[in-house]
Amino acid sequence: MRLKSSLVVTAAALATLVTPLLASPAAAASGTEETVSANAYYGRMVIGWRINPYRLDPIQIIAQDRATDGYVVGIRLVTNGEVGHRVWSMRTVPSGQTSASWSTHLEAGWIDNAYFEVCKIKASNGVIASCDASRVMYNPFDDSSV
Repeated sequence: MRLKSSLVVTAAALATLVTPLLASPAAAASGTEETVSANAYYGRMVIGWRINPYRLDPIQIIAQDRATDGYVVGIRLVTNGEVGHRVWSMRTVPSGQTSASWSTHLEAGWIDNAYFEVCKIKASNGVIASCDASRVMYNPFDDSSV
């Protein structure tokens, strides 16, 4: 009887150690980071790639308007993957400010790669005058093993 209760206690102790290892959170890769810089603007994104579920989390965004030229600076994410080529909503530096930052996440199925565009937008009518794209950030996970 003493052996049986020792085995039960040992099994319970092992279960408390092993269960957290088996039920670990979703796999995550360290963030990929890119910047776009010009005389009139600056943009930066850091993207954390996750699987199970597929998501970009966190996405940290910074945009700066460096010129008083009648243009607003905007920044938007572009992804390619399972749901095709997607251009996400533009975020703009609010009027009267020189910089803005956001932290967000995105769930859109498997994403092969992402990049962002920093754009000059005419303040008077909201028309995009020009955009510069970052380098492409590739998903660090190999989808053939998922």
